Amino acid sequence: MSQAKPAPVAPVRRDLPASGLAGFRHWRDDLAAGVQVALLWAPFSLGVAIASGAPAVAGLISAIVAGLLYPLLGGSHVTVSGPAAALAPVLLWGMLLLGSGDLARGYPLVLVAIVFTGAVQILLSWLRAGQYASMLPSTVIEAMLAAIGVMIIVRQLPALIGAPSVPTKGVVDALRHLPDQAAQMNWPVAFIGLVSLGLMFALRNPRTQWLRKIPSAIIVALLGIALAWAAGVDATYLVRMPQNILDGLHAPAFREFLASPQLWLSMALVVFVFTMIDGVESVASVKAVDKIDPWRRKSDPNKTLRAMGVCNLTSGMLGGLTVIPNAVPSRANIDAGARTLWSNFWSGLLLVIFAVALPSLMARIPLAAIAGLLIYIGWRLCEPALFRRMFSIGLDRFVVFVGTLAAILLTDLLVGMLIGVAIELLLLLYLLMPSVRYVLTGRLDWASANRLLWENFSGMFRSPVIRERLETENGRQRMIFTMRSLVGFNLLQLQKRIARLPHDAALTLRFTESARIIDHTAVEYLQELEEEFAAEGRAFAIEGVENFQRFSAHPLASCMQEAKLARQEADLSERGQVIAAIAARHGLAFRAETMATINRHGFIYLQRGAQREETNAAFGAWQGGTLRVYDYSHTSPPDYHLAHRHTLLSFEYPPGERGCGPCALTPGHYLERYLVQLPEIAAAELPAGYRAYGDPTALVRLLTPEVRAAIAPLGAVYVELQPGAILFFRPFVALESDEAIEALIAAFASVVTAVRSARPA
Repeated sequence: MSQAKPAPVAPVRRDLPASGLAGFRHWRDDLAAGVQVALLWAPFSLGVAIASGAPAVAGLISAIVAGLLYPLLGGSHVTVSGPAAALAPVLLWGMLLLGSGDLARGYPLVLVAIVFTGAVQILLSWLRAGQYASMLPSTVIEAMLAAIGVMIIVRQLPALIGAPSVPTKGVVDALRHLPDQAAQMNWPVAFIGLVSLGLMFALRNPRTQWLRKIPSAIIVALLGIALAWAAGVDATYLVRMPQNILDGLHAPAFREFLASPQLWLSMALVVFVFTMIDGVESVASVKAVDKIDPWRRKSDPNKTLRAMGVCNLTSGMLGGLTVIPNAVPSRANIDAGARTLWSNFWSGLLLVIFAVALPSLMARIPLAAIAGLLIYIGWRLCEPALFRRMFSIGLDRFVVFVGTLAAILLTDLLVGMLIGVAIELLLLLYLLMPSVRYVLTGRLDWASANRLLWENFSGMFRSPVIRERLETENGRQRMIFTMRSLVGFNLLQLQKRIARLPHDAALTLRFTESARIIDHTAVEYLQELEEEFAAEGRAFAIEGVENFQRFSAHPLASCMQEAKLARQEADLSERGQVIAAIAARHGLAFRAETMATINRHGFIYLQRGAQREETNAAFGAWQGGTLRVYDYSHTSPPDYHLAHRHTLLSFEYPPGERGCGPCALTPGHYLERYLVQLPEIAAAELPAGYRAYGDPTALVRLLTPEVRAAIAPLGAVYVELQPGAILFFRPFVALESDEAIEALIAAFASVVTAVRSARPA
């Protein structure tokens, strides 16, 4: 969150790839991406089905259905849908419950549940229920995914070592069987599994980036096939595939379900769990993919819910698994240059070809190689870096995260998530309730304490807007909302209020003494809202947050307004002292606080990845405008828990002055998949090893002899010009030293002077 800011300069709008049938004109880019996605989906979908306890071909069927239908239904832009590893434990639980422990009996009954789930999702989309998924605390969602990761790892360990599988409903029971299963290890199969798992981790290493053009799942599958052939592995340890995909189609067991009233309650429970988990995971996935979409397009949650409903209904009728938007192949889709949802269509079409032409090849993939792929995915969902991140956000988040995770593992997904929501509610209630000391010392009577407790509890579900006032400012409308406490449970009501504002109106959220707390989910939403307003060129301000105490230094930490909390100034870190000294030498202000980076000027570089944060910022008047020097970090695919750090320099033009651009000068292919927004400039006068994108006139203004001479000693630099500002840094260097920052400032002065002093040709 940030305090009041001047109105940002509206970034130049770029042509967005059209959705629907109009997007078919991007077929070349989408076809190339679809090939990549199909190569990933082929082994991945088989693995999800096997982990679910269903026939392997069921995963392929659901991936084909999603690929062919999703582009026709819309809802998002570059998201890939299909079977998800995160739902495999849920499907297995459903089969065991409906089949009374018999997977063969439970599979056709789960198909009935999938069809019903699709129908319910279509109904919920008509009721616009997709928006309610945002009320679930984000920490509970993170814990759910981490728990699913643990489930995947535990359940796939036997297959990894070639031991017999024992279907169990819970993780605890599965752990009890592991010692006996380890004693029955098949050493050749275990070797294949461990090599496959090790290869998945090795391909994550930046030094193997040249292999990233081939999906790691395909590399592992092909290596597994070769090793299994060399070791003469028995067919028992290989994927089972029908020679004709039509033989893999299974009809849902509607007749058995209707004839067995004792199943109806269990079926209702399974459909409820499928619907809730599908909905939550779908919304979380499309939001994550929207953040890494090079065009920053926004998905429609209700339209996505309807699309998933149609896909699930169709998939279930044909014998396929549940279908949801999936973050893993979506990242691969974006990396491959996809423009629209039609990449889904091409991947689905290619999967049909694979299923028809290559069933015998897929039947040679070892189950151990598939287990290695799935265990790696499970690890990515629950790796230690996630726990460290949750702890860094605040102890309150860590308590909810670990509590929810433990509850899910000890019970099941539904009960565990409900316990997680209860933990969140109780924690908020504890933080908001008056101290017992006040009652015991007579400073507050029991009746008043109970009234305050009820007001705080009910306030978590009432609209956080106490009062609203519309003002006119410089000819533009500004809405001012006076706020009470803002938490995840009352966010939806704020979202509805904001959605009703005029499309060009400015917004101020004013937190007064009536606001006691802003929780982590609300802080995350406010930062996304600020980013959205900045992208639209609308003024946005948050007032009163200076009176709140953050629970940690993390920009996403919860914060609370408490007069008795002492504010202590932390000693500057060694890095902070370096930037503070630079600020003093150049007459700039300094701020050590970690804050979310708001991309006010539409910099393409700042659209990359997620968890964009800045710290140790020096800022102030310079060269007639405003200079900012700060340490910046972000995460990017495929490692979303590992931060990339750089020291950035930016220059903001003074009010009334408009710069040039958009234009980017970049070393080699750096940031290429994001710069697709701008046309590449074919200019012979570019410095050796550089490429340029955007406005050729702006490039001429930038590349003066003085600028060339200034940047040459620095090595590779990235320069981006936008109408309101300039961005400058070295992309292959992490945090810069004191001397290096001084050299960068001197070179940046030449860049700013050249761009501002030149005149358009």
